[in-house]
Amino acid sequence: MTTAGGSGYYVRWVELQRQAQVVDEERDFLGEVRAALNEAFQREGNPLGDDQYGAQFQKNLTEMKTGIFDAFDAYIGEVGSVSERLRENAANYERAEQANDPEQRT
Repeated sequence: MTTAGGSGYYVRWVELQRQAQVVDEERDFLGEVRAALNEAFQREGNPLGDDQYGAQFQKNLTEMKTGIFDAFDAYIGEVGSVSERLRENAANYERAEQANDPEQRT
């Protein structure tokens, strides 16, 4: 966005679309990290063993994993939502620009 002589501002809607793609890539990366973490949990099982600490950890493991993956899913969802809103804003600004373009009105 740049100021146009104090009379408002101009939005480069193409840049909003480009940033939405960047955010999509970040969302995809977060999904890969989530999957890798899930694989690590599956592979390792109870990493503390069968002593009293391992037994206590095992009691809480399911609840901890649920919390971790719920938080990951919520974060990934929010990142996806940012991408969607960037695309919506880009479309709105593109329509506004076309509506103000005399060549588009003919």
